[in-house]
Amino acid sequence: MDKHALKVLEFNKVKEQLRKHISSKLTETFVDNLEPKTEMDYIRARQEEVSQAKQILVKEERPPFGGIYDIRDSLSKVEKDIVLYGEELLNILNTLVTGHRLSNYFANLDDEDNEYYRIINLASNIGSFKELERTIKGAIDERGEVKDDASVRLREIRKNIRRTSEGIRDQLNSIINSSRYRKYIQESVITIRDNRYVIPIKAEAQHQVPGIVHDQSASGQTLFIEPMPVVKLNNKLRQLSSQEEEEVYRILKELSLKVKERVDDIKDTVQILAILDFIFAKAKYSTEISGSEPLLNSDGEIKLIKARHPLITGDVVANDVQLGRDFNTLVITGPNTGGKTVTLKTVGLLILMSQSGLHIPALSGSSLAIYQQVYSDIGDEQSIEQNLSTFSSHMNNIIKIIEEVDDNSLVLLDELGAGTDPAEGAALAMSLLDYLHQKGAKTIATTHYSELKTYAYSNEGIENASVEFDVETLQPTYRLQMGLPGSSNAFQIASKLGLREDIIEGANNLLAKDNIELDNILKEIEQDRKEYNDKKEEAEQINQEVKRLKEEYEEKLKSLEEREEKELKEAYREANKIIKRAQDRANKIIDELKEKKRASDREIEEARSGLREERKGIKSQEGKLVEEARKNRGVPDLEVGDKVKIVSLSKKGEVLQLFPDKKQALVQAGIMKVNVDLRDLEEVKGKQQDKDDSNFAKVNYSKVKGNKARNISPKLDLRGMRALDAKMKVEKYLDDVMLTNLSQIEIVHGKGTGVLKDVVHEILDNYPSVQEYRFGKPQEGGFGVTIVNF
Repeated sequence: MDKHALKVLEFNKVKEQLRKHISSKLTETFVDNLEPKTEMDYIRARQEEVSQAKQILVKEERPPFGGIYDIRDSLSKVEKDIVLYGEELLNILNTLVTGHRLSNYFANLDDEDNEYYRIINLASNIGSFKELERTIKGAIDERGEVKDDASVRLREIRKNIRRTSEGIRDQLNSIINSSRYRKYIQESVITIRDNRYVIPIKAEAQHQVPGIVHDQSASGQTLFIEPMPVVKLNNKLRQLSSQEEEEVYRILKELSLKVKERVDDIKDTVQILAILDFIFAKAKYSTEISGSEPLLNSDGEIKLIKARHPLITGDVVANDVQLGRDFNTLVITGPNTGGKTVTLKTVGLLILMSQSGLHIPALSGSSLAIYQQVYSDIGDEQSIEQNLSTFSSHMNNIIKIIEEVDDNSLVLLDELGAGTDPAEGAALAMSLLDYLHQKGAKTIATTHYSELKTYAYSNEGIENASVEFDVETLQPTYRLQMGLPGSSNAFQIASKLGLREDIIEGANNLLAKDNIELDNILKEIEQDRKEYNDKKEEAEQINQEVKRLKEEYEEKLKSLEEREEKELKEAYREANKIIKRAQDRANKIIDELKEKKRASDREIEEARSGLREERKGIKSQEGKLVEEARKNRGVPDLEVGDKVKIVSLSKKGEVLQLFPDKKQALVQAGIMKVNVDLRDLEEVKGKQQDKDDSNFAKVNYSKVKGNKARNISPKLDLRGMRALDAKMKVEKYLDDVMLTNLSQIEIVHGKGTGVLKDVVHEILDNYPSVQEYRFGKPQEGGFGVTIVNF
């Protein structure tokens, strides 16, 4: 693709916006290398990937991308038999664990309609490294240090190091605290110099404390001496430290070799993780710019619907643009600062985005061609360094375009013919457009020459367009008007600003008759268009009034239906009372058993099992009530985006997707996305919505859940507990959480020996309602906290 076009259309700024959405440095390479392609099948595949990823973000829980590290350098090291540090092995472990979680996430997506097939097929190639993960996890801790239990020898060496260090400290403390040496001690502390334990002695008392001097303070008043009684112990400590280093190196070398055995598979998986992250970054960017997947064609046709420039923020005017079907050349006229250049850049940049596999900020249904080349000559490109005028610089660009252009090119020309004599500039501009038109290139050119308006009318395959200008406010509206050239507003603007009428009249008499007639025709067309738009707005207001009356009727109808459901709500209240009584009774039994010292784990589990069975029976009765109510209720006429109430849950939500064949809808209710029977939904409108809010406060399907939510903290602290007590505490806590609306909790187990962490993770691995769990981020408590999602 032409580098000059990529630069002036600011494609790099789009890449920088995209970069904000990646999760890993691994993916930066893909962003850096992103550029427009020209193969139709390749572009279509990339567009479909983004659309499928966007659907996943809308309908499903967010994929767990956190924890992907750039481990390419570490993999290159092991290929050269270089031993990795513990931190590098930890990064490899975390990346493989993230890959494992992503593999499970995509494998478990509900994709009966094959909506996500490209993403799922790609994710299916993520490798499995359970044995390697287990090996590294058993040897490396959360800080990247080798664990004591990595080998029997290392455990013994470190035990001896701790014992010897304690012995040295005991002896040094006895020296510091002895009456014999106390007066020679500069400060009662033990410190380390040259990896040996020493104490600070006053310089003048050097010979009073037998030992080896290892260092002195900056002032020279303090000497750091290793007393003779601890020299042998320090020597032993140094020897043990050397043994420790050798054993740690051996363990790291062994782990590095295990990584090397799977290095090719790991590289493939890392590549897939980066690609998936890149696809989902593009999907997030599409959401940010309200983008859509463009339809692609090889016919050179551009049809943009409500297109916006992605780099312009605020209230951006969206425009429709067409080219390549009935005409191959579009001439845009209008005032300066009226938006002609922005329109030109919008078309060019959206073409580049589309061919790079990015969604475009335009409505769905927009169609873009695949061009082999995009050429542009945009803006004031006067070159001081080359001593070239604006006109000369434009000509240099245009000459290059003329030499390379063909029928599969898009050419964007800004202020064509500007910078020289108007008559010559207009003639040259028409000749250039003739040449490009004959070559079959698709061309969009902006100009302020009146001659080009007539030229576009007079030649088949060439169309006029203009950016609208409001003479009353003397401001551009930035709206593009296809098929209509911009009229000359100079006299009207001058009159509005207060120029004498006799001067304006004199100028008007000097104009050629043809120019006056053309200008009058354009004004008449603009007036007709304005009247049409006014009538269109009036019709839309009438339509809104009709909608309001319809909603008022539906609201009254809904109030009648609510009366019929009054008895059903009374049944829900009774069911809630039964559930609360059963829960209170079960909790009381479990608490009594726990208070009895003779209560066994089996007894407590039997009580908890009884609670679950009773809960199932209540739920069954409740389900019969709900199903009976559904049979008596009709199917509402809903659309995507409608506000609804889930009757059986007394929860409000919004319809995300309809499945008429299954008689179901996907509803966003708070943080949940649920598939709901259409008969279980009511549409909520206007005052009815406020009324439902009030009713919801009075009648709640799940009072037990509400009470639990108030009593159950989203945080459980196990620090200081024994493993057995912690296990019982966690199991009961998880059961209680299931009766609340909590979707995420945190369990604080501390770092310590890791026993509590292992107990917690074993329970979570076997608890059916747990979707995933992870260690906390640094600000959440790091490796001393486990975050659980249900």
